[in-house]
Amino acid sequence: MTDAPHNARSRALAVLIPFLAVFVIKLAVFLDLGRHALLVPVGQQDDGFYAALADRVAHGDVWLADPASFAGRPAPPFFLSPLYVYVLAAALKVSGGSLAFARLVQITLGSVGVWLLTSTARRWYGERAAWWTTVLACLFGLATFFELLIVPASLDPFLTALDLFLITRAIDRDSVSGWALAGAALGLHALNRPNVLLVFGALAVAVLFWVFRPRDDRPRSTVAALATAAAFVLAGLLAIAPATLRNWRVAHQFVLISSPAGLNVLIGNGPEATGTFVRVMNVEPSVQGQWLDAPAAASRGLLHEASPNETSRYFLRQSLDWIAAHPWQELRLLARKTRYTLSATFISISHSYPFFARETFNSLTLLIVGPTLVVPFGLVGLVVARPADRRGYWLWAAYAPLSLLSVVAFFVTARYRLPMQIALLAPAGATIAWMVDRVRARTWGRLAPVAGVTAALAVFVAWPTGLDDGRAEAQVRLALYDIRTGRQAEGEALVARALATHADPDTVHLRIGQLYETMNRPADAVTQYRAGLALDPDSVPLHFALGRALFAVGQDDEAVGELVRARSGPVADAATRILVLSLSRLHRTDEANQLVRTLDPSRWNGDQAREFAAGLASVGRLDLSITAWRRAAEASGDPQDYERLGLTWAMLGRAADAVGPLEEAVHRAPTSASIRMNYAVALYSVGRKDEARREAEHVLELDPKYDKARQFLDAINRK
Repeated sequence: MTDAPHNARSRALAVLIPFLAVFVIKLAVFLDLGRHALLVPVGQQDDGFYAALADRVAHGDVWLADPASFAGRPAPPFFLSPLYVYVLAAALKVSGGSLAFARLVQITLGSVGVWLLTSTARRWYGERAAWWTTVLACLFGLATFFELLIVPASLDPFLTALDLFLITRAIDRDSVSGWALAGAALGLHALNRPNVLLVFGALAVAVLFWVFRPRDDRPRSTVAALATAAAFVLAGLLAIAPATLRNWRVAHQFVLISSPAGLNVLIGNGPEATGTFVRVMNVEPSVQGQWLDAPAAASRGLLHEASPNETSRYFLRQSLDWIAAHPWQELRLLARKTRYTLSATFISISHSYPFFARETFNSLTLLIVGPTLVVPFGLVGLVVARPADRRGYWLWAAYAPLSLLSVVAFFVTARYRLPMQIALLAPAGATIAWMVDRVRARTWGRLAPVAGVTAALAVFVAWPTGLDDGRAEAQVRLALYDIRTGRQAEGEALVARALATHADPDTVHLRIGQLYETMNRPADAVTQYRAGLALDPDSVPLHFALGRALFAVGQDDEAVGELVRARSGPVADAATRILVLSLSRLHRTDEANQLVRTLDPSRWNGDQAREFAAGLASVGRLDLSITAWRRAAEASGDPQDYERLGLTWAMLGRAADAVGPLEEAVHRAPTSASIRMNYAVALYSVGRKDEARREAEHVLELDPKYDKARQFLDAINRK
């Protein structure tokens, strides 16, 4: 009787101690990096989109149906993974908007995931393999790194471990409820990582064969077998259903999870494909590109406004047509993507693990286990360490290779590979345990070939791919932050380091220069732009930026040459506008007048027109600014732009022309005392004294303390 409580305590400690150890390790990394400037989700990066949408959900737009959640545009079907948006929203709601709390939730789930992996490894491979799995999972830095990010990959370690755990339980219990739970877990994971649908579909077929297998213990009817397989599929679809329902309710489109599926196929399997996340058909490789650029590109191709489903089908057709026409190129591409998926190279989208783990020393640096160990040991373990007495092993073991195929079918990034790597942790632990057993038993004949294969795979995984691991880009981003926050020396030192390995060093100089311009430091910007042009003398963006900065510091003679070069590129209109200003300041009036006639004001938005008009006024060309003010008023509808147009006419001595714009300004802002006052003066200037008097009286009704209006009215009454 006394042994039972003791055994229970031992089992509890066996669960609790590994969980606490993992959590403490992850907590240490969180304390080191959780508030790092580069991990703050802002702007147009992936984490910025997820944080913004989660905040909207937390503040009441539960269905994400409000156009305000999408910058005023109609709510589309999900164009990103929806599960993470809602998990993050729940954390923000509970914590009052704390991203730190959300990260704590993520590392807690990751710690639970390690416990699930340990339990799964124990059931397939035994106790020692389970402990090795725990050690590997504790020290697997990639998982902990992603758990700190505000992206869906932060949930993948937990969701993958949950999949594997519940598939194991389903095989053991072989019941309808067990397979339903496994299917629901995979459906939930697909909401977070839509390519897991391929894993789910393939496992559904495997489950169908499994339930019809001959069994020694008891017969199973066809109906019972079909019910078991159907439970797996239906539970998975039920888990996915909320996303499908939301897409139909909000956008009236049948989109199972998210809309960019066809685009993702083309990115990985098309004429511009490289195996990684790249621009195709002028669609920016980003969340914003999937949301806005993709429908625009499909609409151009289809010659009508494409719906989300039409957009996806359009890109899918482009990919399938290319594959049919280039089968050998597609096979080579698939081989390359397989290599990239197995590779240890960190293939970055927005955040670089090598930068945080290798460029600075912190807790993450100490987590030394990576793909070079996990992938070869895991692949070998799937075969070598397989249990001889456990049925259903290959059904469970299929998860890892299916995860690999689900990446290869599209394109490869570090975070898309994470489920496969997590799935290989348990067999990697089993391989280590198997090798230790062979060493202890001195069975070198069995150990040598396995060790040789493992070593060969490790060399293959570690062999350089030549792909960018994002380290230099992270250095640039941190340099921008340092400069923006007043640490110029530190920032420029980081720039110098980044330039040695960055794929686009001239663009780095452009970005640093643009930052200096926003900080009103054009002289520093000039230095950066000149350095960029030394690397790429033909860069039109750099010529334009240098010309703009030279104009800002008053070096018009040099600015003219740079701006003339920039007129050959996509910034021709903007370069021409600044060139007009520079020529005007140099008193090269005829050239400025001639250039103005080449401009098309209808292409300007309100801000562009307003900025050009103000610039023309600053260099003394009020006459040329009329067209720009008129366009600003038309584009913006802002009463102040109409007022500025009228005042410019008045300053040119054209009071009659000033009346119309000022009258429109009054119509648009009838309660503005200053606009009505200017209108009154214009009316008086063209001899409409009675109307001017009434306007002045109205001004005083709006603002009885308006002294100039009172003085103006007194002057009219004295005459």
